[in-house]
Amino acid sequence: MLSRAMKEAIKVSLAFTSAIVLAIFFGWDKPYWAAITVVTLASNESFSHSIKAAHNRILGTFVGASMAIGLVAFFAQDRFLFIGSFILLAGIFTAMSYDRKNGYFFRIAFVVCALISFMGSFDDAISVKIIFLRLQETILGVVVFSLVYQFLWPMNSEVEFYEQHKSTSKGLHDLVLELTECVSGKRAYTQETLADYQARLLAMSNNIKSHSLILDLPAAGSYQLSQQRKHWRKLTLASYEAIVKLQAWLDKAAPLVNNTALPSDSEHQQGSTLLSELANEAVIIELNEQLIEISDTVSLIQEARRELHKSAGQLNHSFDAVEKIKVTSHWQHVIKQWNNPTPLSIRLKDSAIVMVSLMASFALWIYLPLPNGYMFPMLAAVFAINLVAMPKFIVNQALVGMCVSGTLVLLQYTFIMPALTEIWQLAAFYFINLLIIWRVCSTPELAVQKVIGANLLVVLTMSALYLTPSFDITASLNMFVQVFLALGVIRFLLLGAKRDKQFDESSDLIIARLISSLG
Repeated sequence: MLSRAMKEAIKVSLAFTSAIVLAIFFGWDKPYWAAITVVTLASNESFSHSIKAAHNRILGTFVGASMAIGLVAFFAQDRFLFIGSFILLAGIFTAMSYDRKNGYFFRIAFVVCALISFMGSFDDAISVKIIFLRLQETILGVVVFSLVYQFLWPMNSEVEFYEQHKSTSKGLHDLVLELTECVSGKRAYTQETLADYQARLLAMSNNIKSHSLILDLPAAGSYQLSQQRKHWRKLTLASYEAIVKLQAWLDKAAPLVNNTALPSDSEHQQGSTLLSELANEAVIIELNEQLIEISDTVSLIQEARRELHKSAGQLNHSFDAVEKIKVTSHWQHVIKQWNNPTPLSIRLKDSAIVMVSLMASFALWIYLPLPNGYMFPMLAAVFAINLVAMPKFIVNQALVGMCVSGTLVLLQYTFIMPALTEIWQLAAFYFINLLIIWRVCSTPELAVQKVIGANLLVVLTMSALYLTPSFDITASLNMFVQVFLALGVIRFLLLGAKRDKQFDESSDLIIARLISSLG
């Protein structure tokens, strides 16, 4: 029996290869755009998330293409006016890209604007041709992905949502039990356990924020979920409020680990790890009462979830367990907070960093004899808007992934691909490579390497996908060097200028930014 990871690897490899073969069959110049679209959609958490990303990608392509045409038509003859307008657009779209729901739309719009502006050689006719080609490739990738994922081992978004909600409620229940044992003196309470509890709460919070999007997306094929949307929203809010209360509970109990919050008592043992010995009786009673309240809420959430699951034939029925749950927040208000978690001041600061980075990149491009013409400023622009919100460890992982994946791809490009003379051989090459990448890097820790490997697989071998294939290692090496040079400049200016902030975005947001930087 195939594992879920293997099924996902087979599906994305089939869609990836089919998109390339169909694009070549139709006689289109850049089949790798359709392939990268498949990778973009396949990296989302559910089919509903993928369809939302597809909508944003297509709409972003239209908007980005329109901006590119405007820049080329009005400012192409004056390079400083063009560069100034382009940098200003980068700043505006960087500030708007922090929106959780539509941030990908703003990033892909700017990426398309950069691609068309530079790849069109600042010529109206060439730019229009590239626009239509980009739209064709994007739509082809979306269609192929949708067909493969709908008919080959389909995974309903409703099922994924239920599994996520069950996992979250179980996680809350287990955490409350462990904290109750800490209060009663049956379990040690140390800095290590505190850090573990906080990490688990953060993971559950990010899970809820991510999968809550399903409740606002079209629920095609999810009739029960669509009919019970109001009830599931209430359960989601209740779960999130329980997480917030548990986080506040941990914040209150955290100073007790070192006996710094309360006056020392003769009964307290300085080296103890039990809450009952670290705090006085009044504090223990208060903490226990708060846990009992949270525990009752979590129990109601679990009961309501089971009741909703068993009600397939009573979709419009009122549920007692759901009615018993009390929430203090409103769905639209909470969603608005989740969609824009980054303060305006930080967004404006990051926009300024991106603009300065692009100024430096354009200066290097103008005054240094860099090869490949427009490639360096285009890559710098694409990387800047995406790397600005990433932590250092993600950027470092991306650099390591590019070294390893790029080397392996270039070796195959040099010694294997010139011997492939038939379309089925080319298809088998990409299918096998992507299958290995997707299966080996299926764990969350290797998600960044998965995206890097899939994109470099087609970007560094793009000349083999031309209608008249060519195998010039110099061009691929130049591309490789330009990518590292652009990353180096952006990393130095971005990470050298910004603060080391705590990073709390979920993995899907990290991957979305990384994909758009390469796609």
